[in-house]
Amino acid sequence: MNQKHNKEKVIQLGIQLFSGKGYNNVGLDEICKTTGMTKGAFYNAFESKENYLLETIYSFDQTNSARIIKMLTAKPGDKAIDLLKHFYTDMLKRQPKLNYMGCMINNMMSELGALNEKVGNATKEGFTRIIESIEPTVLQAQQEGDLTFDYTSKEIATLLHCTFYGVLTSAKSLNSNAQALHTMNILFNTLTTKK
Repeated sequence: MNQKHNKEKVIQLGIQLFSGKGYNNVGLDEICKTTGMTKGAFYNAFESKENYLLETIYSFDQTNSARIIKMLTAKPGDKAIDLLKHFYTDMLKRQPKLNYMGCMINNMMSELGALNEKVGNATKEGFTRIIESIEPTVLQAQQEGDLTFDYTSKEIATLLHCTFYGVLTSAKSLNSNAQALHTMNILFNTLTTKK
């Protein structure tokens, strides 16, 4: 990539395009217009639209996992259950300002995961990393007596995030996050131990 095009910036622009419009609704002309690249420069840098998507997924995955870990890192006095609830509530409350863009991993998994093996593998790895980032906080909430031990911490982390992906898709469709917030609250109430 030449000096004119900062690769990281080009990848960040791709994340915005693919997250907002999906893969099939974004053509090469739009990518080049958004990034300021010529088609020749684009193909020289990424070889194909699919490779560009894979690089954007990888970049999003790395940034997203680091963000999740940071958000769920407890400070003295923090309860893990409160960190988890705030994590999901915050993401859902931000959706109207993001025009219900959702999560790139979820969006690409839904659109292409079953149709494209490379994208399917990349989104599966991204989803796995998300669960691995959430699971320690779930385990902490279990150890603090706030979440049930009826399921493993991995099972609960997976349930929380799969439910989140479902309500996120619903919020996008309904153009409202109210039902999504309510559903996540019900789920937490169901998993919370009765004291």
